[in-house]
Amino acid sequence: MVIPMELLVAGGFYTFAAAAIAGAISLIIARNVFHSALFLTLTLASAGGVFVILGADFLAAVQLLIYVGAVMILILFGLMLTPQDVELPNLSTPGQAISGAIVAAAIFVVSAATLLSAQWSGTAAEPSDVATTEQIGVSLFTTFVLPFEIASVLFLVAMIGAIVIARER
Repeated sequence: MVIPMELLVAGGFYTFAAAAIAGAISLIIARNVFHSALFLTLTLASAGGVFVILGADFLAAVQLLIYVGAVMILILFGLMLTPQDVELPNLSTPGQAISGAIVAAAIFVVSAATLLSAQWSGTAAEPSDVATTEQIGVSLFTTFVLPFEIASVLFLVAMIGAIVIARER
């Protein structure tokens, strides 16, 4: 029995989308900050999975390496190194919750009206089998070589400046 490719792609997309939505909802309702950070990791990793399905391999790699790998590790280290017994006063008023709900409902209504009134194309986009990473690399080292090198020198100067500032203390 052969499963059609469209069914596999759709199943993968809906699986990653459901995981992203579940992670985002769990992120909001979790009581523990550490658990919220882990649910954010699930959400960001699911977005990387969607990029893989869409054929954007470079975006998927950047999403997983930078956001899931580096940023979430920094957030988790920050959470583990800060004191957990901090008492914060409740400064909100009941009017803030009501106005927040009104603003959220207004944003939902405008977004839903925009999505429902838009003219959507009836054809689905065909995924590309060409690796986007190679195309981006060729563009960086041919067409955009000068801005790429300027950004490299700027990052190098910033790194040297951060080391100099850190050593002065």
